[in-house]
Amino acid sequence: MFETKAFGNHRNNLTRDQEPTLHGPYLNEVGAKVCEERLARELLAIGLPVLLLFGIVLVLYSRAARNLQRLNSISRSPVVSVFSEVINGTGLSTIRSYQQEDRWKKRFEEKVDDWTVRTLLYWEGKAWGTAYNSLVSMIYVAGVVILGWFFMSPPQLSVALTSSLNFNTLGIYIVMQFVELDSKMTSFERVQFYSTSLPQETSVSSVSPPKEWPSVGNVRFENVTFRYRPGLPFVLRNVSFTVNGGETIGVCGRTGAGKSSLLFALFRLIELDPSLSPLSIDANTGMPIPVDPNEEPNSGRVVIDDVDISKVQIQRVRRSIAIIPQDPTLFTGTVRSNLDIAGRCTDDRIWEVLDLVEMRSVVAEMPTGLDSEVAEGGSNFSAGQRQLLCFARAILNDCRIVVLDEATASVDVETDAKIQRTIREQFRDKTVIVIAHRLNTILDSDRILVMDKGTVAEFDTPDNLKANPESAFNGLLHSLTH
Repeated sequence: MFETKAFGNHRNNLTRDQEPTLHGPYLNEVGAKVCEERLARELLAIGLPVLLLFGIVLVLYSRAARNLQRLNSISRSPVVSVFSEVINGTGLSTIRSYQQEDRWKKRFEEKVDDWTVRTLLYWEGKAWGTAYNSLVSMIYVAGVVILGWFFMSPPQLSVALTSSLNFNTLGIYIVMQFVELDSKMTSFERVQFYSTSLPQETSVSSVSPPKEWPSVGNVRFENVTFRYRPGLPFVLRNVSFTVNGGETIGVCGRTGAGKSSLLFALFRLIELDPSLSPLSIDANTGMPIPVDPNEEPNSGRVVIDDVDISKVQIQRVRRSIAIIPQDPTLFTGTVRSNLDIAGRCTDDRIWEVLDLVEMRSVVAEMPTGLDSEVAEGGSNFSAGQRQLLCFARAILNDCRIVVLDEATASVDVETDAKIQRTIREQFRDKTVIVIAHRLNTILDSDRILVMDKGTVAEFDTPDNLKANPESAFNGLLHSLTH
């Protein structure tokens, strides 16, 4: 769901769309003096039908208002999405660089127009409700006047008219407030959806590995086949290979070959056991997507140190593997909390690791050192510095298995050299899986895994692959030089 639904939708649903849940309309003091003196029983002849008419307007208007409010909320999300794309990250500078201001301005105006149309429909609906409520009120007042003219004395008629006006005001107010409250309850639908209907990961712990697991770092893929969600093609097909503890494995292949997809199975972001797979949710309707019984399910398993990771608690699996992603991620907080998330390391150890990744001087120059604040997204550090801090975090985590997902894709050559030196020095005794976009960064690996169209094309030492002129790895090397 979070991959198929724009971020602006979630932002709108959890911010502006929830305003009615905090400041929504509530029925204030409901009560009015309906009649100050005893009135003729003849008023019931017109009062009861009018109450019925108020009820009919309430039912018709509330149903329409609820749907119009829902359309209004849904149409606001694209506006927030486009605005977020422009102001976040390098969106604005990229648009200006390619002189696409007019195109994005037109796109934004189209989204605003759609939202405005639905907003006007919502307010037109309120005008419709007000008009028909006023019509019912007029019928009641006219009925009181006609009945009073023939069956009431002048004093009784004056009291009846006064009371009928109070009754009309109260009737219109109750109908409008009830409909307003009912339409704003669509915001609570989103609260309920996000709190109860989102698919959740299933954490099964039928196997409890020892505390030091994984102690060796062996990783084995056995006939791994999966797709990201129902209806999509398989991204991996019958992938099988074994990584021995302490090996450094380079993974390469062309775009879309399935390199990064290996991590989805390793971190259990995609469950290979169909019984553990959560339901898929349609991003537009919020309804579960039915499973096609004729569709081939995910299959295979991943084994770490002879333990099937699908049998281990999912949090334990993920804590046992360190990852350094392509896009370095820092969280709002202090430098210390970003490096030592679990709070297990001493300051001396943190400074030692910062020295290893050549970030000690940068952090030391900050106002309060390790307690200095990290801006949102780590914007007070350069891309290379954020990547080096992620390496420091992986070293402090001290996992037997370390994964680098194209970790040097967005850094300069100098930073890349620092990172490669850090890998060789700090992860010598670890099992390291390097997903590479630069083939020269994996030429000193123990073995190289070449992926092609979701399958394992080759898995051998760099020397053997380079010695075979027909190998896929040689083809990749040849494509870089021509």
